[in-house]
Amino acid sequence: MADALLKELSNTDLDWLIASGERQRLPSGQPLFDAQNPTNHLYLLIEGRLGLPPSQSTGPGVTEEVLQGEFVGLSPLLGLSNDATVSTLSESLILSLPIAQVQAKLKADIDFAAHFYRAIAVMLSDRLRRIFEAPDRIQLWGKRSAKEALAVFRELRDSDIDWLVSFGEIQPVNANQVLLQVGRPVDAFYIILDGQFGLSAPGGSFNALLLCFAGLDENTQNQQVFAQLSRGGLPGIISFLDFRPLPVTVRAMQNATVFAVPRQTLVTKLQVDASFASRFYRVIAIQILELLETICERMASTSANADLNDDEELDFDALDQMSEGAKKFNWMLNQLGVNYG
Repeated sequence: MADALLKELSNTDLDWLIASGERQRLPSGQPLFDAQNPTNHLYLLIEGRLGLPPSQSTGPGVTEEVLQGEFVGLSPLLGLSNDATVSTLSESLILSLPIAQVQAKLKADIDFAAHFYRAIAVMLSDRLRRIFEAPDRIQLWGKRSAKEALAVFRELRDSDIDWLVSFGEIQPVNANQVLLQVGRPVDAFYIILDGQFGLSAPGGSFNALLLCFAGLDENTQNQQVFAQLSRGGLPGIISFLDFRPLPVTVRAMQNATVFAVPRQTLVTKLQVDASFASRFYRVIAIQILELLETICERMASTSANADLNDDEELDFDALDQMSEGAKKFNWMLNQLGVNYG
């Protein structure tokens, strides 16, 4: 992941990180933050090992690790809460950055914001991909809350939604139809407008080429659904960012509708409009981090009877914090001329 950071950030961006951060060499077993001591810093791992302490890992002999070049402590920056505990797993060199200072830089420098949020989204995407490519460690967690999914739309401006509406199209998807196949690239940016989609992954080692050419039925017919996405979800967003083959299959669990923006159209927009790019990549980072945190909570562990009842329907009248996102999502539906109760 060091390559992702160095690839996405400019020399000017890197100079700012170096000038604004504090390098610290920490001993093994040093906690950085936990639920009782939330962080007000971002931590970039330069050398060493970070992750969950072994006593809190997601299964026997399993410890979730952060790779060199990745950040931890992102939840406060993205407006999310996080009960994770992160410690050094060996002697480590980190760069510590005050979140308030990073937030000020993101607000003042649109180019930096576009680069930084994309780097964060790519890092989180890779972290999630590593889990998806080891599906035996994942438990069913039920449908993601539509309230959570719609929340990210509050980050977008009306002009952003206008642009998406202008360049995308509505696509119906029949029940049991595969929208995105494991091992294949993703050709569009998808938003779920209505219905539910199941995520599944093949067992065993992940071989994208074999999965791609094995055939659709052989690839997907015996895959167990381990997650569900609903209104406002962004299926396939992992591979949209890094152009790598999709590590999961996305299949409609009922008749559904998606909104699709061609990949190259959106990529061009992101390259020429830094302001739009900064908001778009922040949205992606938020949704991927939410997915990542949810999956990490439900990965295979000694808790075989985890609560899987996450399938409450969204009550728009009861939305408080997420109301702005829901309003913008509904406004997008109105712009598209569709109405799903």
